[in-house]
Amino acid sequence: MVKTILLTCIACGGTMRYTTLASGSSGNATYVENKASRILVDAGLSGKKIEKGLCDLGVDPSEIDALVVTHEHTDHVRGVGVLARRYGYKVYATEGTWKGMKKVIGKVEESQICTVKVDEKVAFQDLDMEIFPTPHDACEPIGLTFDDGKSRLGIATDVGYVTRAMGRKLLGCEALIFESNHDRKMLMEGPYPASLKRRVASKEGHLSNEEAGQVLAKLCDGGTKQIMLAHLSAENNHPALALDTVKTILQQQGYSVNKARSQAEQGCLFSSEEEKEKESDLRLSIAPRYEIHPWEEI
Repeated sequence: MVKTILLTCIACGGTMRYTTLASGSSGNATYVENKASRILVDAGLSGKKIEKGLCDLGVDPSEIDALVVTHEHTDHVRGVGVLARRYGYKVYATEGTWKGMKKVIGKVEESQICTVKVDEKVAFQDLDMEIFPTPHDACEPIGLTFDDGKSRLGIATDVGYVTRAMGRKLLGCEALIFESNHDRKMLMEGPYPASLKRRVASKEGHLSNEEAGQVLAKLCDGGTKQIMLAHLSAENNHPALALDTVKTILQQQGYSVNKARSQAEQGCLFSSEEEKEKESDLRLSIAPRYEIHPWEEI
């Protein structure tokens, strides 16, 4: 039986919105909001760039409720200290991440330090955040889900592979920000030294396009409707290649997926017009490396 996915460029009506300000080894920052909660996930750009990005989205940086850090690598913490000191943000991270990023981010007031544990839930007014461990070469890295009681967003980047525990957390998320870091052939034939190639491809490194597609094909059966492929390598991947690889794997798993209809809609995949009536829709897009992704809403 063919499972049909409609990939559209129009966000469905909902109460949770999210986007990325940047995504990749040059810097990562994700923004999630609900009616009463505004959360910044990672601050791997300079404080000024994140401020500008938020303002471009129409978000007042002073109204952020919390800054959550997934792990201590520089491309996720570069602006943490500046923003925390400037706006008094409460910063949420695991004990391992706090230890790893302490020297990088500088002084943060004790009242702003919020240490979280894996499998813990944190409530931000009308938005619940759940924390799960991820396999990556960092001190105590985490992935996240956000749930407002109506819809659920999962964030999983910087992961060497997807554990069963991660799969259980991500299954049932209507929307996912999910790593599709590299094309394995490009990585192995590319300019990286052998040690770095082994690190990226390892179980504590990053997901390839093929690995991402295989996992996403399983997660789609759980009701996922929006997928944003994130943390693409500049040297070992291309946006079109990541999209085509994931699309092909979805097709091989029985999903019907067609290409974008115009260059203006690059990154948005569509099924045929008659399939739009079937109410089984999925949006697949790429988180830009240096630019803000358009708002997504669930």
